[in-house]
This record gives sequence, structure tokens and C-alpha cells, in this order.
Amino acid sequence: MIPIVCIVGKSGVGKTYVMEKLVADIKSRGYRVATIKHSASGFDIDQEGKDTWKHAQAGSDTVAISSPQKIAIIRKVDHDHNLAELYRFIGPDFDIILAEGFKHDKAPKIEVHRKKFGPDLLCTKEELLAIATDEKLDMDVPQYNFEDAPGLVDLIEKRFLTREKEEIVTLFVNEEMIPLNPFVRSIITKTLTGMVSALKKVPQATSIDISIRRKSEE
Repeated sequence: MIPIVCIVGKSGVGKTYVMEKLVADIKSRGYRVATIKHSASGFDIDQEGKDTWKHAQAGSDTVAISSPQKIAIIRKVDHDHNLAELYRFIGPDFDIILAEGFKHDKAPKIEVHRKKFGPDLLCTKEELLAIATDEKLDMDVPQYNFEDAPGLVDLIEKRFLTREKEEIVTLFVNEEMIPLNPFVRSIITKTLTGMVSALKKVPQATSIDISIRRKSEE
């Protein structure tokens, strides 16, 4: 699984501002970045009267719209997805994912703090990768000024982006991600790549995606 870093903080503190700065700096260094925004109150990106809206009103559980420039997928869900579940929709074709919000997720976090919002933080020291702040806090956690995106990205790069490239293998069973130790990951990689390479007229594989959906037993 590719690294995920959450940008968290109190409402109105400037999380999106810090996200914009981080994304721009990470991209300037040649990395591929994806972002996820959490909305606790829900959202609606479809417009009433549009064809896709009509598809959904007719009962479609998932609506996709595609153009030469971009695609969008609107899917009904029955719960608030965590980052591991959302990773399935993002995919592995990125170097890092930045997530705005998700303060309860286990991913490492950068908390955005402003003096005028009070001294309390949302996260504990153990949860924090760093703090983006306008004042020095009495906390043994790396702290950076709001405008110091290069400093924050230096930290992110050192922790998550300069490791030797390894094969990314993820396993989901019933939409739940299953942790894989290095031995199992190696066995899966060697087995699948070996089987695919033995197939006729199949190009050299740089990525392999397999999905098995079994019918429920009556």
C-alpha cells in the first residue's frame, strides 16, 4: 500500500490551504500525488436534471461519467469509508496520498494549528508526524510554519518517498484490506507474475489486477 498522510485540524484552521501548498511542492519534485477530502456532513456533486442525476434517480447504484479529460464515479455506500477502503478507488498508481480530515484514522498525521483556536490539539504526540503552526508549542513533535511547505515536504519525502522502490501488493477480501507480511507478499507476486508470463500473447506485466466475486451460497 502506498503511503497516506492525513492533514487534520479544527474547522476553519486552514487545512485546505496547507494541503494546496503540500500538493504543489510534492508535484514540483516529480512525484505523483492523489488527494482525498473527508466531508462529515455529506456532499452532492451531481446536478438535478442532468443525465447522470436521472440515472441515479432511476435506481442506479453507481453512476460513472467519462470524457477524454477526466472521469467521475458516484457510488452509493452504506457507511463512512476509512482510508484503507478508499484506497481501492484511488489505486496504486501514485507515490503518496494526502487526505484532508480522517482524524480517527491510523495514518500518520500533520495537524494544522493556529494560536487563536486555543492550545488543545486533536491528535496525541504518538499520532503526529508534524505540526503546521503559527506558534511554538511545548511538544516534542517536528513543528513548521504554515508557509514552510518545503520543510514539511522534506520530512514527508525523507519518511515515505526515498525508500527503495518495492512492489506494491494489496489484498482485499469482502472489501476489507488484509495486511500482508513480506513473505506472503513475495509469494503472491512471484506466483501471479509467473502465471501471467506463461500466458500467450500477454505483454510484460507492470501491474496485475485480479477480482474474484463468488456467488452467495443459498
